[in-house]
Amino acid sequence: MAGHATLFLADLPNPAIRIERTLNTIESSFTGGHAVMSFNDLRLPADAVLGEIGKGFRYAQVRLAPARLSHCMRWLGSANRAQDIATDYARTREAFGKKLGEHEGVSFMLADNAMDIHLARLAIWHTAWVLDQGQRASNESSMSKVICSEAIARVADRSLQILGGLGITRDTVVERIFRDTRAFRIYDGPSEVHRWALGARIVGGKM
Repeated sequence: MAGHATLFLADLPNPAIRIERTLNTIESSFTGGHAVMSFNDLRLPADAVLGEIGKGFRYAQVRLAPARLSHCMRWLGSANRAQDIATDYARTREAFGKKLGEHEGVSFMLADNAMDIHLARLAIWHTAWVLDQGQRASNESSMSKVICSEAIARVADRSLQILGGLGITRDTVVERIFRDTRAFRIYDGPSEVHRWALGARIVGGKM
């Protein structure tokens, strides 16, 4: 069908499918990483079609909301871990005659982290509830993706700041969380694309 996408399944290894190179990216959260691939003269039998011909885009859309939510849940867990590490450090590290966490500049960052984590969790729960009602949750998943990716990035950034020089080393996992969560604002739809989609629906009276 011209102009329509179709999904296929292909067994590997296959000489027509080549991994040209593995990319070095800022994040390291995906098994195998990201790669540049080439497809040369790939031919597949009719029974390799996944689902119906011409409905590939529709099938891909169905998984978007749950997939985005799984990313949000995973990174929320990372945000909690970063907060725990920063909190423990603030409770034990001494600076200028008292515990680091007793300085308002640090305790306020921990408080802001707690609020960002709380709001991200609520956005996830609500989107999951909408999906459980059998709805597509397109709007809710877009909002959760933006809310969570940006809130979690702030948590990682503040946690690294609290750790100071320790935070930029790999002595704790916070450095990795900081890198990984930065990429989260790009994949599965950049924040700008979700804002554009939500804005268009609002202006069009669909929200």
